[in-house]
Amino acid sequence: MARPIDVAHISRENTLSITWEGGVTSVLPVPYLRGWCPCASCQGHSNTVSFHPAPESTRVAALWEVGAYALGVRFEDGHDDGIYSWDWLWKISEHSAPLGPKTGRFVAGRYTP
Repeated sequence: MARPIDVAHISRENTLSITWEGGVTSVLPVPYLRGWCPCASCQGHSNTVSFHPAPESTRVAALWEVGAYALGVRFEDGHDDGIYSWDWLWKISEHSAPLGPKTGRFVAGRYTP
């Protein structure tokens, strides 16, 4: 599993920047991050997690660590149910296979465009 060594919310760019062990840095736009919210309210209770486009105006209100394994995010719309594990953030990053942004779905952990 990829582990972060630095996480930064860059408010002026509306992005979350994560530097991973090995020096790779992922830059996740906040609306993209919201689109991949893994919570049951957004995804239901199945083994499928789908991308749900969020408005470009979506912004982060707060970030916090959840133990040593995840990031909690509160968006300005008040939504804060998703727990973004480091593994999940790596999977949706542009550096995991397939390379680039992902806007499809994950079924049982495998990405399908």
